[in-house]
Amino acid sequence: MRTVMVPDFGDSGSWWQPVQVLEPVDPGYPTGRLPEGDPWAPAVNRAIDEIRAEWEAEPEPEPEAGL
Repeated sequence: MRTVMVPDFGDSGSWWQPVQVLEPVDPGYPTGRLPEGDPWAPAVNRAIDEIRAEWEAEPEPEPEAGL
């Protein structure tokens, strides 16, 4: 999981709060994108896009010789 800091609009006294974004190895992947009107959307959707790009860029492991 990747932690994304988003604005905290509650009464916690903090400006930010953590939100977890799932990665392909996490149960329940993928995390759904937030609608553009959501105040957390810029941070969460950017993390979702970055995770997808990183995992798609991972090269496939080479098979070991002799198998």
